[in-house]
Amino acid sequence: MLFLTAAVAMLACGSCAEKKAIAGHIEGLEGDSLSIKVYAFNNRREPVQELVVPMKDGAFEVAFEDTTIRNLVLGVPGDPRFVEGFERILYVPGENMVLSGTVDSVVCSGSQYYKDKQAFDDCCKAERAQVASLTNDYRAAMAKNQEDPSIEKIVDKIDSVQACIVDKTYEFAKARPSNVFTASIVGSLIGEDGSKALEVLDLLSDDVKEGYMKPMLEQVRTSAERAKAISEAAEKVKDGMPAPDFTLKNPAGEDFTLSSIFNQKKYIILDFWGTWCYWCVKGIPDMKKLYSDAKGRIEIVGIDCGESEEKWKDGIEKHQLPWLHVYNPGGDNDLSVKYAIKGYPTKIILNPDGTINRTVIGEDPEFYTYVRELIKTAPAPPIDIPIVS
Repeated sequence: MLFLTAAVAMLACGSCAEKKAIAGHIEGLEGDSLSIKVYAFNNRREPVQELVVPMKDGAFEVAFEDTTIRNLVLGVPGDPRFVEGFERILYVPGENMVLSGTVDSVVCSGSQYYKDKQAFDDCCKAERAQVASLTNDYRAAMAKNQEDPSIEKIVDKIDSVQACIVDKTYEFAKARPSNVFTASIVGSLIGEDGSKALEVLDLLSDDVKEGYMKPMLEQVRTSAERAKAISEAAEKVKDGMPAPDFTLKNPAGEDFTLSSIFNQKKYIILDFWGTWCYWCVKGIPDMKKLYSDAKGRIEIVGIDCGESEEKWKDGIEKHQLPWLHVYNPGGDNDLSVKYAIKGYPTKIILNPDGTINRTVIGEDPEFYTYVRELIKTAPAPPIDIPIVS
């Protein structure tokens, strides 16, 4: 249960760090109140509580009596400039935070956690500003002409700068294994294979591992280990390799084994999807048309990803999907890991003999063009001729 109390008196932030969890004086804040939306550290969609804290001339303070890490979003009630808030902060129990600066450049200080946060922000400040500038360039170029060849160069630059930020984060974290703040940035090191995150997790002191950040660190380790497993699996699901076999339940609760449809003169499409995925759903009409036009030259196996069994069945019924479907319960035998799925939708095209032909990530029109060309070489489906007695 969350307990939060807002102080009524306004104090100068220079003397409040030892008394209150959060206090500050931020230039550019207008009005007589500050809004604070409080989220669980692993859920930023639905706030667990919303506070309105008294504020005078941009000065405020609020005391927290919580023993759980929280994500906080600071804003100003009714101010259209801050609909999504002007600052996002991780609250750590037992730490005192002092905010200063302006709404465009908030400076964090206080106890050791927030001193480390500010040191880290300063360390990556130039790169973050560069990413922001490049992102604006990307949006402008896309709005002008999506075929502009400069767009790819901008994306490459963004990736390069982001890689630099990861390198700085990695070095910053390794140098501070006993600091609580390190636990809050290790998740950004997961990357493609989880190796950097796992290394830093193992370096952390026992005090940090067993402290307030423990739930977050456990989640990071799970994600990093999953990334590692996917990276290792990717070496086994390259084009030309045999597709990993599996047996899962269909909507009727019956076992379906992938290899049971090998060698039937049909190409097979493994469609990793979910109703929660906008692009998965957006591509359904094109998938239906392809399935109809192929006239038995392909088979599609829809593979659920990240849904309850009820929502999965409802989605099949709602969208009237006529092909095969299996439910992927996850866990130790998660098919998304076995097939190294890194984004949704992912469509894996198998040759009739069960070897991997091609993997397509995202809803790409080229997928449909490729399959239509591919099935031109497929044998014609058998024709059932009724026997007349």
